[in-house]
Amino acid sequence: MKVAFIIVLFNTKESERKRLNDEIKHIGFADYSIHFIDNSFTGKGYATGANEGIRRGIAEKASLFILCNPDISFTNIKKEHIIDASKHFDVAGFAMKQDDSIYYGGIIDKWRMSGGLIQKKPKQRFAPVEFVTGSLLIFSKKVVDKIGFLDEDYFMYYEDVDFSYRAKKSKLKVGVDTDTLYEHFEVSKESKIKDYWLAKSRLLFLLRYGSIIQKIRECIRAPRTIFESRKIILDMLINSLFVRNFFSLNISSIINKLLHFALFITMVRFIPLKDYGIYTLVWAHVNLFSPLTDFGTTSYGMVYLPREDKSRVYSLFTLRMLFSVVIFFVTLLAAFIFHYSPGVIFFVFIISSVIFYNMTSGMYLILSSISGSVVKASVISILTSVVMMAVLVWGAFVFRSIGAIFNIASFFYLSYALLYFILIRRQIGQVQLKMDIKEWVQIMRKSYIFVLISLFAGIYFRLDVFILNFLKGPSEVGIYSSGYKFLDALILFASSYNTISAPSLSKTAVEHKKLLFGKILKHALFLTCIGFGAVFITLIFGNVFLPFILKGNYLQAIPVVRVVVWAIPFILYNSIFLNLLYASDLSYLVIWVFIFAAIINAILNFIFIPHFSYMAPSYITVISELTNLAVLSVLVFIIFRKKIFYD
Repeated sequence: MKVAFIIVLFNTKESERKRLNDEIKHIGFADYSIHFIDNSFTGKGYATGANEGIRRGIAEKASLFILCNPDISFTNIKKEHIIDASKHFDVAGFAMKQDDSIYYGGIIDKWRMSGGLIQKKPKQRFAPVEFVTGSLLIFSKKVVDKIGFLDEDYFMYYEDVDFSYRAKKSKLKVGVDTDTLYEHFEVSKESKIKDYWLAKSRLLFLLRYGSIIQKIRECIRAPRTIFESRKIILDMLINSLFVRNFFSLNISSIINKLLHFALFITMVRFIPLKDYGIYTLVWAHVNLFSPLTDFGTTSYGMVYLPREDKSRVYSLFTLRMLFSVVIFFVTLLAAFIFHYSPGVIFFVFIISSVIFYNMTSGMYLILSSISGSVVKASVISILTSVVMMAVLVWGAFVFRSIGAIFNIASFFYLSYALLYFILIRRQIGQVQLKMDIKEWVQIMRKSYIFVLISLFAGIYFRLDVFILNFLKGPSEVGIYSSGYKFLDALILFASSYNTISAPSLSKTAVEHKKLLFGKILKHALFLTCIGFGAVFITLIFGNVFLPFILKGNYLQAIPVVRVVVWAIPFILYNSIFLNLLYASDLSYLVIWVFIFAAIINAILNFIFIPHFSYMAPSYITVISELTNLAVLSVLVFIIFRKKIFYD
């Protein structure tokens, strides 16, 4: 009989390997092999390492397998003990001494499907149990032939419970020799990560084998489970690279949002409500078209533009300049088509200078990325934003006129466009205009889908402002947009999540489809805390901080805030599904989602704004996001059902 000992290592000292070698030698088998599977640097789970060892044993024609942790002792175990146990059981183990306690296999909680160790010694020596602990697991080749390998979906813990459970379901015998004792040192007992993986793996075991009643009960018990696991969850969030990146990403964007919010607070104190409505309308109009200035050239330049090829730099700069001029005139022409008042058209004209600022600052970001000086570009962006916003806040306080605010902003955008042009020249020398139609076509082929997404997303998110202005006027726009400003500030979480999660979901969708569902659930849990946390804070503490921010006629916007904040969790959930579509090269579907959402949004706003004024788009914002969630959920389920569960 050939026996294969399989020991999965993780940062195990060489002295421990030698000790295990010596102890296994003294067990007394004549024909045996030892397979040390080192997972220290592979990133693989325990079950994956164990299966690698099992395959090696099978290749050597082993008929009996002994899987164990490196932190156990074989001192008390003899050849006869292993043979006797394997004769009585197909999956066998021994009594385990750990922390001055002795355990005799495990039992599964029938309510929660959780595994627990048995401390009361059974009366018989060879006692059937529901699972054998994986610190020392003995099984024959026929077990592998009948139920397969360990389930690699368990990264750590519960792979032994799952293996034993499947064996019993297949009518195989599972039990322990209660008179034979081995010692388990459990070097991981103080590890915080152990609690996390135990909780996660137990949940996976429940979802896989639990009945409907057990799953419903666990859902009802969820608040208590979360309270019991609060320290684990807190440690996980604090130590999670994903969470740290989420809150540390886009510092300049966060600062920019805070500065704009400071300007908003100043304006609602000193600018009439009707004028603030005009201010919002003008920016909504300009922002509808200004994203088209980029046309994907920033991402293209960062990825494909060689630093040393100046002719391609000149070609890209020329294309961006051409787009800027075209979008500037399109923006102005649209203002006439929408029949704005002469004053509004003038404001659109002067503030459209932001288009040229976006063009030059984006080009400088491309060059900074190529040269490895992105930090410098971020610092410049932060400093310029701070200076401009400080002057705008001062202007709102002193002049109390949106005309003055627009003029100040236009001056800064034109000045900063010139500043970035100078910085670009310092990077590449004399700027030349160069036509390269072939390269321009190549760029647009790679980026047009995202440009269309940006366009239709912009229409979807700003359509209510245009309809409200058309049907009711600037004052109602001022009330609605000042309340919506709080939602706009929180949408930063969604954009930060998108940037962080897209690469991770994309990689998982390609390499580990079965893990995708678990990753989605983890992201959903995190975003639930963020989204409903914002709702909770607004509803509970809104009476304290909202009247402090919104003064005078702007107090009418408080009901808007209390309604639109409910859209935040659904916007975050939708971000998960949108990223899944991006990651799976299904971006074209996103366009249709936004087109559908824009149509629904327009119809509902035209129907209800005449009756409910600015409160109508407040509720429609939430309804639209719920509709998007329903559409995306069905869409993703249909597309990914086979990929996740059957591939």
